[in-house]
Amino acid sequence: MTSLIQHKRVEFTELFYDLVFVYAISKTTGLIHHLQGGVLAPPAFVTFLTCLLVLVNTWMLQTMFTNRYGRNSLFNMMVMFADMGLLMLLSNMFTLHWQSNFYFFAWVLGILSFTLFLQYWVQYRQPSSNPEDKEMIKGFFYILGTRTGGVFLSALLPYDIAIWVYFSAILISFVMPLFFSKKMNQVPINFPHLVERISLLVIITFGEMIMGVANFFTPATFSINSVCYLLIVVFLFLFYFGEFDHALDESKKTLGMRLIYSHYLIFTGILMMTVSLSFLAEHEVNHWFAVSFLYTGVFLFLIAVLLNGSYNKPAYQWTRDYLVKTAVLFVMGLILSLAFAAYSHMVVYITTAVIFLIWLTFIRFYLRQHKASQDPHEIYFI
Repeated sequence: MTSLIQHKRVEFTELFYDLVFVYAISKTTGLIHHLQGGVLAPPAFVTFLTCLLVLVNTWMLQTMFTNRYGRNSLFNMMVMFADMGLLMLLSNMFTLHWQSNFYFFAWVLGILSFTLFLQYWVQYRQPSSNPEDKEMIKGFFYILGTRTGGVFLSALLPYDIAIWVYFSAILISFVMPLFFSKKMNQVPINFPHLVERISLLVIITFGEMIMGVANFFTPATFSINSVCYLLIVVFLFLFYFGEFDHALDESKKTLGMRLIYSHYLIFTGILMMTVSLSFLAEHEVNHWFAVSFLYTGVFLFLIAVLLNGSYNKPAYQWTRDYLVKTAVLFVMGLILSLAFAAYSHMVVYITTAVIFLIWLTFIRFYLRQHKASQDPHEIYFI
Protein backbone atom coordinates (compact mmCIF):
# COMPACT_ATOMS: atom_id res chain seq x y z
CA MET A 1 0.00 0.00 0.00
CA THR A 2 2.83 2.41 0.77
CA SER A 3 4.20 2.15 -2.73
CA LEU A 4 0.72 2.54 -4.17
CA ILE A 5 -0.04 5.87 -2.52
CA GLN A 6 3.47 7.33 -2.70
CA HIS A 7 3.07 10.80 -4.18
CA LYS A 8 4.17 11.02 -7.79
CA ARG A 9 5.89 14.27 -8.59
CA VAL A 10 4.22 16.61 -11.06
CA GLU A 11 6.84 17.14 -13.75
CA PHE A 12 7.75 20.51 -15.24
CA THR A 13 6.70 19.21 -18.65
CA GLU A 14 3.18 18.65 -17.30
CA LEU A 15 3.03 22.23 -16.03
CA PHE A 16 4.35 23.49 -19.35
CA TYR A 17 1.72 21.43 -21.18
CA ASP A 18 -0.98 23.04 -19.02
CA LEU A 19 -0.07 26.49 -20.33
CA VAL A 20 -1.84 25.87 -23.61
CA PHE A 21 -5.05 25.23 -21.68
CA VAL A 22 -4.96 28.77 -20.31
CA TYR A 23 -5.51 29.95 -23.88
CA ALA A 24 -7.85 27.11 -24.84
CA ILE A 25 -10.18 27.67 -21.87
CA SER A 26 -10.33 31.38 -22.67
CA LYS A 27 -11.35 30.61 -26.26
CA THR A 28 -13.95 28.13 -25.02
CA THR A 29 -15.47 30.67 -22.62
CA GLY A 30 -15.70 33.17 -25.47
CA LEU A 31 -18.32 30.96 -27.12
CA ILE A 32 -20.94 31.92 -24.51
CA HIS A 33 -20.14 35.59 -24.03
CA HIS A 34 -22.63 36.87 -26.60
CA LEU A 35 -26.37 37.22 -26.05
CA GLN A 36 -29.16 37.16 -28.63
CA GLY A 37 -32.37 38.84 -27.55
CA GLY A 38 -31.17 38.97 -23.97
CA VAL A 39 -30.45 35.24 -23.70
CA LEU A 40 -27.81 32.76 -24.77
CA ALA A 41 -28.82 30.86 -27.90
CA PRO A 42 -29.06 27.08 -27.26
CA PRO A 43 -26.74 26.22 -30.21
CA ALA A 44 -24.06 28.45 -28.67
CA PHE A 45 -24.33 26.62 -25.34
CA VAL A 46 -24.22 23.20 -27.04
CA THR A 47 -21.11 24.30 -28.96
CA PHE A 48 -19.54 25.50 -25.71
CA LEU A 49 -20.24 22.18 -23.98
CA THR A 50 -18.89 20.17 -26.92
CA CYS A 51 -15.66 22.17 -27.15
CA LEU A 52 -15.16 22.03 -23.38
CA LEU A 53 -15.75 18.27 -23.42
CA VAL A 54 -13.18 17.75 -26.19
CA LEU A 55 -10.68 19.99 -24.44
CA VAL A 56 -10.97 18.53 -20.94
CA ASN A 57 -11.25 14.95 -22.21
CA THR A 58 -7.97 15.40 -24.12
CA TRP A 59 -6.31 16.74 -20.98
CA MET A 60 -7.70 13.88 -18.88
CA LEU A 61 -6.53 11.19 -21.30
CA GLN A 62 -3.02 12.66 -21.36
CA THR A 63 -2.99 12.98 -17.57
CA MET A 64 -4.12 9.37 -17.08
CA PHE A 65 -1.24 8.20 -19.28
CA THR A 66 1.29 10.40 -17.50
CA ASN A 67 -0.04 9.33 -14.12
CA ARG A 68 0.74 5.67 -14.82
CA TYR A 69 3.58 5.71 -17.33
CA GLY A 70 4.69 9.27 -17.91
CA ARG A 71 8.33 10.15 -17.62
CA ASN A 72 10.45 12.83 -19.22
CA SER A 73 11.56 10.69 -22.12
CA LEU A 74 12.32 12.46 -25.38
CA PHE A 75 9.42 10.68 -27.09
CA ASN A 76 6.84 11.68 -24.45
CA MET A 77 8.03 15.28 -24.44
CA MET A 78 7.90 15.51 -28.23
CA VAL A 79 4.34 14.15 -28.24
CA MET A 80 3.24 16.66 -25.60
CA PHE A 81 4.87 19.58 -27.46
CA ALA A 82 3.22 18.50 -30.71
CA ASP A 83 -0.12 18.21 -28.90
CA MET A 84 0.28 21.77 -27.61
CA GLY A 85 0.50 23.01 -31.19
CA LEU A 86 -2.52 20.95 -32.22
CA LEU A 87 -4.50 22.25 -29.24
CA MET A 88 -3.73 25.86 -30.15
CA LEU A 89 -4.87 25.14 -33.69
CA LEU A 90 -8.07 23.55 -32.39
CA SER A 91 -8.72 26.41 -29.96
CA ASN A 92 -8.57 28.97 -32.74
CA MET A 93 -11.29 27.00 -34.54
CA PHE A 94 -13.70 27.08 -31.58
CA THR A 95 -16.51 28.91 -33.30
CA LEU A 96 -20.30 29.05 -33.42
CA HIS A 97 -20.13 28.48 -37.17
CA TRP A 98 -19.34 24.77 -37.26
CA GLN A 99 -19.71 24.14 -40.95
CA SER A 100 -17.04 26.60 -42.09
CA ASN A 101 -14.22 24.88 -40.16
CA PHE A 102 -15.64 21.44 -39.47
CA TYR A 103 -13.48 19.30 -41.77
CA PHE A 104 -10.19 20.96 -40.88
CA PHE A 105 -11.20 20.80 -37.20
CA ALA A 106 -11.97 17.07 -37.51
CA TRP A 107 -8.62 16.28 -39.15
CA VAL A 108 -6.71 18.17 -36.44
CA LEU A 109 -8.69 16.53 -33.62
CA GLY A 110 -8.20 13.14 -35.27
CA ILE A 111 -4.44 13.65 -35.36
CA LEU A 112 -4.47 14.81 -31.73
CA SER A 113 -6.43 11.70 -30.73
CA PHE A 114 -4.02 9.52 -32.68
CA THR A 115 -1.00 10.94 -30.82
CA LEU A 116 -2.64 9.90 -27.55
CA PHE A 117 -3.28 6.46 -29.04
CA LEU A 118 0.36 6.31 -30.17
CA GLN A 119 1.66 6.94 -26.66
CA TYR A 120 -0.26 3.94 -25.36
CA TRP A 121 0.87 1.81 -28.30
CA VAL A 122 4.54 2.60 -27.61
CA GLN A 123 4.03 1.78 -23.93
CA TYR A 124 2.28 -1.48 -24.87
CA ARG A 125 5.35 -2.50 -26.91
CA GLN A 126 7.78 -1.81 -24.07
CA PRO A 127 9.56 -4.96 -22.76
CA SER A 128 8.88 -3.70 -19.24
CA SER A 129 5.10 -3.81 -19.74
CA ASN A 130 3.65 -6.72 -17.76
CA PRO A 131 0.41 -8.58 -18.62
CA GLU A 132 -1.64 -6.32 -16.32
CA ASP A 133 -0.30 -3.22 -18.07
CA LYS A 134 -1.08 -4.66 -21.49
CA GLU A 135 -4.58 -5.65 -20.49
CA MET A 136 -5.27 -2.17 -19.11
CA ILE A 137 -3.77 -0.47 -22.18
CA LYS A 138 -6.08 -2.51 -24.43
CA GLY A 139 -8.96 -0.64 -22.81
CA PHE A 140 -7.45 2.67 -23.88
CA PHE A 141 -6.91 1.25 -27.37
CA TYR A 142 -10.68 0.79 -27.64
CA ILE A 143 -11.41 4.23 -26.17
CA LEU A 144 -8.91 6.17 -28.26
CA GLY A 145 -9.50 3.98 -31.30
CA THR A 146 -13.20 4.84 -31.18
CA ARG A 147 -12.48 8.55 -30.82
CA THR A 148 -9.75 8.62 -33.48
CA GLY A 149 -11.58 6.44 -35.99
CA GLY A 150 -14.92 8.20 -35.51
CA VAL A 151 -13.46 11.69 -35.88
CA PHE A 152 -11.43 10.74 -38.97
CA LEU A 153 -14.51 9.08 -40.48
CA SER A 154 -16.55 12.25 -39.92
CA ALA A 155 -13.94 14.18 -41.93
CA LEU A 156 -14.73 12.01 -44.96
CA LEU A 157 -18.54 12.20 -44.92
CA PRO A 158 -21.07 14.82 -46.05
CA TYR A 159 -21.60 17.41 -43.35
CA ASP A 160 -25.18 16.43 -42.45
CA ILE A 161 -23.99 12.90 -41.62
CA ALA A 162 -20.48 13.81 -40.48
CA ILE A 163 -21.63 16.04 -37.61
CA TRP A 164 -23.58 13.16 -36.05
CA VAL A 165 -20.71 10.71 -36.50
CA TYR A 166 -18.41 13.27 -34.87
CA PHE A 167 -20.69 13.82 -31.87
CA SER A 168 -21.23 10.08 -31.46
CA ALA A 169 -17.49 9.35 -31.45
CA ILE A 170 -16.84 12.04 -28.84
CA LEU A 171 -19.69 11.01 -26.54
CA ILE A 172 -19.10 7.26 -26.82
CA SER A 173 -15.37 7.59 -26.12
CA PHE A 174 -16.24 9.91 -23.20
CA VAL A 175 -18.32 7.25 -21.40
CA MET A 176 -16.29 4.19 -22.44
CA PRO A 177 -13.86 4.33 -19.47
CA LEU A 178 -16.79 3.44 -17.23
CA PHE A 179 -17.12 0.11 -19.06
CA PHE A 180 -13.39 -0.64 -18.88
CA SER A 181 -12.94 0.02 -15.17
CA LYS A 182 -12.22 -3.66 -14.50
CA LYS A 183 -9.29 -3.61 -16.96
CA MET A 184 -8.03 -0.28 -15.64
CA ASN A 185 -8.23 -1.44 -12.04
CA GLN A 186 -5.40 -3.90 -12.75
CA VAL A 187 -2.94 -0.98 -12.87
CA PRO A 188 -3.64 1.36 -9.93
CA ILE A 189 -3.83 5.08 -10.45
CA ASN A 190 -1.59 7.33 -8.35
CA PHE A 191 -4.43 9.13 -6.59
CA PRO A 192 -2.41 11.98 -4.97
CA HIS A 193 -0.90 12.84 -8.37
CA LEU A 194 -4.33 12.75 -10.03
CA VAL A 195 -5.82 15.04 -7.38
CA GLU A 196 -2.96 17.51 -7.74
CA ARG A 197 -3.10 17.52 -11.55
CA ILE A 198 -6.87 18.05 -11.68
CA SER A 199 -6.64 20.75 -9.01
CA LEU A 200 -4.09 22.59 -11.14
CA LEU A 201 -6.51 22.61 -14.08
CA VAL A 202 -9.20 23.94 -11.75
CA ILE A 203 -6.82 26.76 -10.76
CA ILE A 204 -6.39 27.57 -14.45
CA THR A 205 -10.17 27.70 -14.81
CA PHE A 206 -10.42 29.98 -11.78
CA GLY A 207 -7.83 32.11 -13.57
CA GLU A 208 -10.34 32.61 -16.38
CA MET A 209 -12.86 33.70 -13.75
CA ILE A 210 -10.35 36.18 -12.31
CA MET A 211 -9.78 37.64 -15.79
CA GLY A 212 -13.54 38.13 -16.12
CA VAL A 213 -13.74 39.84 -12.72
CA ALA A 214 -10.71 42.03 -13.55
CA ASN A 215 -12.87 43.95 -16.03
CA PHE A 216 -14.67 45.45 -13.03
CA PHE A 217 -11.46 46.64 -11.39
CA THR A 218 -10.82 49.78 -13.44
CA PRO A 219 -11.29 53.40 -12.36
CA ALA A 220 -14.43 53.58 -14.53
CA THR A 221 -16.06 50.33 -13.40
CA PHE A 222 -14.90 49.85 -9.79
CA SER A 223 -17.72 49.68 -7.23
CA ILE A 224 -18.98 47.59 -4.33
CA ASN A 225 -20.07 45.07 -6.96
CA SER A 226 -16.43 44.67 -7.98
CA VAL A 227 -15.54 43.65 -4.42
CA CYS A 228 -18.48 41.23 -4.34
CA TYR A 229 -17.37 39.61 -7.61
CA LEU A 230 -13.91 39.03 -6.16
CA LEU A 231 -15.38 37.64 -2.93
CA ILE A 232 -17.50 35.19 -4.92
CA VAL A 233 -14.37 33.85 -6.62
CA VAL A 234 -12.45 33.74 -3.33
CA PHE A 235 -15.14 31.84 -1.40
CA LEU A 236 -15.68 29.37 -4.25
CA PHE A 237 -11.95 28.72 -4.30
CA LEU A 238 -11.78 28.33 -0.51
CA PHE A 239 -14.67 25.86 -0.61
CA TYR A 240 -12.91 23.81 -3.29
CA PHE A 241 -9.56 24.09 -1.50
CA GLY A 242 -11.06 23.01 1.82
CA GLU A 243 -12.52 19.84 0.33
CA PHE A 244 -9.65 18.75 -1.90
CA ASP A 245 -6.71 19.85 0.24
CA HIS A 246 -8.03 19.11 3.74
CA ALA A 247 -10.98 16.70 3.77
CA LEU A 248 -9.96 14.35 0.93
CA ASP A 249 -8.18 11.12 1.79
CA GLU A 250 -5.38 10.79 -0.77
CA SER A 251 -4.42 7.35 0.53
CA LYS A 252 -7.54 5.78 -0.94
CA LYS A 253 -7.11 2.96 -3.42
CA THR A 254 -9.33 4.06 -6.27
CA LEU A 255 -9.46 4.63 -10.02
CA GLY A 256 -10.71 8.14 -9.37
CA MET A 257 -13.58 7.87 -11.85
CA ARG A 258 -15.90 9.98 -9.72
CA LEU A 259 -13.15 12.56 -9.27
CA ILE A 260 -12.57 12.73 -13.02
CA TYR A 261 -16.17 12.87 -14.22
CA SER A 262 -17.33 15.25 -11.48
CA HIS A 263 -14.71 17.76 -12.57
CA TYR A 264 -16.36 18.15 -15.96
CA LEU A 265 -19.24 19.66 -13.99
CA ILE A 266 -16.85 21.81 -11.97
CA PHE A 267 -15.21 23.26 -15.08
CA THR A 268 -18.61 23.88 -16.68
CA GLY A 269 -19.96 25.49 -13.53
CA ILE A 270 -16.99 27.84 -13.07
CA LEU A 271 -17.13 29.04 -16.68
CA MET A 272 -20.91 29.50 -16.54
CA MET A 273 -20.52 31.63 -13.42
CA THR A 274 -17.72 33.58 -15.12
CA VAL A 275 -19.90 34.73 -18.00
CA SER A 276 -22.96 35.14 -15.76
CA LEU A 277 -21.22 37.80 -13.72
CA SER A 278 -20.61 39.79 -16.91
CA PHE A 279 -24.23 39.21 -18.01
CA LEU A 280 -25.51 40.81 -14.81
CA ALA A 281 -23.80 44.06 -15.80
CA GLU A 282 -25.44 44.16 -19.27
CA HIS A 283 -28.62 46.23 -19.64
CA GLU A 284 -30.06 44.20 -22.51
CA VAL A 285 -29.85 40.87 -20.69
CA ASN A 286 -32.98 38.93 -19.75
CA HIS A 287 -32.72 39.11 -15.97
CA TRP A 288 -34.44 35.79 -15.33
CA PHE A 289 -32.06 34.10 -17.74
CA ALA A 290 -28.97 35.71 -16.16
CA VAL A 291 -29.96 34.56 -12.66
CA SER A 292 -30.91 31.07 -13.83
CA PHE A 293 -27.65 30.69 -15.75
CA LEU A 294 -25.63 31.91 -12.77
CA TYR A 295 -27.28 29.54 -10.31
CA THR A 296 -27.05 26.62 -12.70
CA GLY A 297 -23.29 27.20 -12.65
CA VAL A 298 -23.28 27.44 -8.86
CA PHE A 299 -25.32 24.22 -8.61
CA LEU A 300 -22.99 22.29 -10.94
CA PHE A 301 -19.96 23.44 -8.96
CA LEU A 302 -21.46 22.63 -5.55
CA ILE A 303 -22.94 19.24 -6.45
CA ALA A 304 -19.69 18.16 -8.12
CA VAL A 305 -17.58 19.09 -5.09
CA LEU A 306 -20.02 17.35 -2.74
CA LEU A 307 -20.00 14.20 -4.90
CA ASN A 308 -16.33 13.79 -4.02
CA GLY A 309 -17.26 13.36 -0.36
CA SER A 310 -16.99 9.61 -0.92
CA TYR A 311 -13.19 10.13 -1.09
CA ASN A 312 -13.10 12.01 2.21
CA LYS A 313 -11.33 10.80 5.30
CA PRO A 314 -13.70 8.88 7.63
CA ALA A 315 -13.91 11.86 9.97
CA TYR A 316 -15.14 14.15 7.19
CA GLN A 317 -17.84 12.05 5.56
CA TRP A 318 -20.75 14.37 4.83
CA THR A 319 -23.47 14.37 7.48
CA ARG A 320 -27.15 14.71 6.66
CA ASP A 321 -27.28 17.95 8.66
CA TYR A 322 -24.43 19.49 6.65
CA LEU A 323 -25.92 18.53 3.27
CA VAL A 324 -29.37 19.83 4.23
CA LYS A 325 -27.95 23.18 5.38
CA THR A 326 -25.98 23.56 2.16
CA ALA A 327 -29.03 22.72 0.04
CA VAL A 328 -31.24 25.15 1.97
CA LEU A 329 -28.74 27.97 1.52
CA PHE A 330 -28.54 27.33 -2.22
CA VAL A 331 -32.33 27.21 -2.66
CA MET A 332 -32.79 30.36 -0.59
CA GLY A 333 -30.21 32.18 -2.71
CA LEU A 334 -31.88 31.04 -5.92
CA ILE A 335 -35.37 32.09 -4.79
CA LEU A 336 -34.25 35.47 -3.49
CA SER A 337 -32.16 36.16 -6.60
CA LEU A 338 -35.08 35.30 -8.88
CA ALA A 339 -37.35 37.55 -6.78
CA PHE A 340 -34.91 40.46 -7.23
CA ALA A 341 -33.80 39.44 -10.75
CA ALA A 342 -34.55 42.93 -12.15
CA TYR A 343 -32.08 44.48 -9.70
CA SER A 344 -28.63 43.18 -10.63
CA HIS A 345 -26.99 44.78 -7.58
CA MET A 346 -29.29 42.82 -5.28
CA VAL A 347 -28.55 39.60 -7.14
CA VAL A 348 -24.81 40.19 -6.70
CA TYR A 349 -25.19 40.90 -2.96
CA ILE A 350 -27.45 37.89 -2.39
CA THR A 351 -25.15 35.55 -4.33
CA THR A 352 -22.08 36.80 -2.47
CA ALA A 353 -23.79 36.27 0.87
CA VAL A 354 -25.05 32.79 -0.05
CA ILE A 355 -21.66 31.55 -1.30
CA PHE A 356 -20.01 32.99 1.81
CA LEU A 357 -22.52 31.17 4.04
CA ILE A 358 -22.02 27.92 2.12
CA TRP A 359 -18.27 28.23 2.67
CA LEU A 360 -18.83 29.14 6.35
CA THR A 361 -21.06 26.09 6.78
CA PHE A 362 -18.29 23.90 5.38
CA ILE A 363 -15.72 25.48 7.72
CA ARG A 364 -17.95 24.89 10.75
CA PHE A 365 -18.51 21.28 9.65
CA TYR A 366 -14.79 20.76 9.10
CA LEU A 367 -13.71 22.28 12.44
CA ARG A 368 -16.31 20.30 14.36
CA GLN A 369 -15.29 17.04 12.72
CA HIS A 370 -11.59 17.90 13.04
CA LYS A 371 -11.92 18.45 16.79
CA ALA A 372 -14.00 15.32 17.31
CA SER A 373 -11.63 13.07 15.35
CA GLN A 374 -8.36 14.62 16.59
CA ASP A 375 -7.16 14.70 12.98
CA PRO A 376 -3.38 15.36 12.93
CA HIS A 377 -3.77 17.59 9.84
CA GLU A 378 -2.85 21.02 11.21
CA ILE A 379 -4.99 24.10 10.66
CA TYR A 380 -3.31 27.47 10.38
CA PHE A 381 -5.19 30.71 10.92
CA ILE A 382 -2.17 33.02 11.12
